[in-house]
Amino acid sequence: MLNFKPHSLSWIELVINKLNRNKVFNLTNISTVLFGSIILIISAKIKVNLYPVPMTLQPLAVLMIGMLYGRNLATATIGLYILQGIAGFPVFAYGGGLLYLFGPTGGFIIGFFIAGLILGELADRGWGRNIVSAIFCMILGMFIIYAFGILQLSVIKGFEFAIIKGFYPFLIGDLYKLLVAGILVPFIWRLAK
Repeated sequence: MLNFKPHSLSWIELVINKLNRNKVFNLTNISTVLFGSIILIISAKIKVNLYPVPMTLQPLAVLMIGMLYGRNLATATIGLYILQGIAGFPVFAYGGGLLYLFGPTGGFIIGFFIAGLILGELADRGWGRNIVSAIFCMILGMFIIYAFGILQLSVIKGFEFAIIKGFYPFLIGDLYKLLVAGILVPFIWRLAK
């Protein structure tokens, strides 16, 4: 049976609370957000070049950040990553800039933010502490990313193209990613306690 407690602390907040005793809370939050942003940038650059959507490690990074950082830190982290890209820094798989978000991969990037928000909220409520709930959250997060990504890609290129080029090639790889994340998250939570 799943046991969900509303508004429990995220994994990273448990660590931050331990550090807070030494008055480094704000520095720790800032460092955590910057570290997560760097992880997202690196995960964008580890890619298999497919057209028009590359296969990257970003979904894995987003799922892990959402479930381990909690809502506030996850949205700050993914939001910072997106703002860096909008500002023109080449943090996305193929570059950066505001227009990038209106291209074929922009919907996936918006999906990252929404998935981070929802998974972070679920993590704050105690989901993800066991493998079953963690895998459920990962499936939900992946669904959110795909929904936004395929929606925007279908507006640009058509629905059939979006499914063939933005969904089918990623199924097996993303299944492995969500299984890895679903197994790692409860293990990391146990380490924090």
